[in-house]
Amino acid sequence: MTGLENRLKRIIKPDTGRSLVVAIDHGYALGPMKGIVDIAGTISKLDGTGRVDAWLLTKGILRHAFNPRGTPGVILRSSGGATITGPDITNEGLVTSIEEVLTLGADAMAVSAFIGSENERETLIGLSRAADQCHRWNVPLLGVIGLGKEVGEKKNNARFLALSARVAAEHGADMIKTYYTEKGFEDVVAGCPVPIMIAGGPKCETDLDTLKMIHGALQSGAQGIVMGRNIWQSPHPAALLNATWHLIHKNCSVQEAQDILEETIRDA
Repeated sequence: MTGLENRLKRIIKPDTGRSLVVAIDHGYALGPMKGIVDIAGTISKLDGTGRVDAWLLTKGILRHAFNPRGTPGVILRSSGGATITGPDITNEGLVTSIEEVLTLGADAMAVSAFIGSENERETLIGLSRAADQCHRWNVPLLGVIGLGKEVGEKKNNARFLALSARVAAEHGADMIKTYYTEKGFEDVVAGCPVPIMIAGGPKCETDLDTLKMIHGALQSGAQGIVMGRNIWQSPHPAALLNATWHLIHKNCSVQEAQDILEETIRDA
């Protein structure tokens, strides 16, 4: 077994072939936001459930606010350089080297590609160069399909999502984080040779909507989630995390997951 395979096993669990990754990297472009203002407190609360397989976070948070009880997987956000206040949030570049990923003890690197944007070429070249660095050291690369400010139309376009996932995989990504769409997501998965995990995107109206989205993605072939706001902006983040874990790793139904959510809230 290679080092790459060993590191992937820390993220995607071998017994189920699925993963529950909590993303807390939003501050690198969006600053403090509801749910992660006290980011160390959020990490501690969710870590205490024992339901997080891996975390997606930045080097700043890994150094200064990350102190898990166990040994979850760590995916280090390695692209950045643009914020929501600037002229173009898609104008990202590599901000973390593979040496820093290894020094910090992370298991994987994450890099965004903004396909269809003015910065498509630069971000795809950045992803490809990151893949070269990662594979020299047997480190997996998570390719993050970024949409910038134009989320709505692209997020619901299965053909666009299928193209983006395939392009990122062909540029060297070992896993893909992309958006879920109810129509045609099976085609997104079928056209991608590496595991796909879904992003949450904007906050769902209810926790039940979140559970339905995750269940739909799993039924269509997704291998898990890389999700932030729809977990830690929930009124009951720890309970929702527990219900989500059962969806992903116990293959339960939406109704069963909702029952687990409500029971966990009552017992809290």
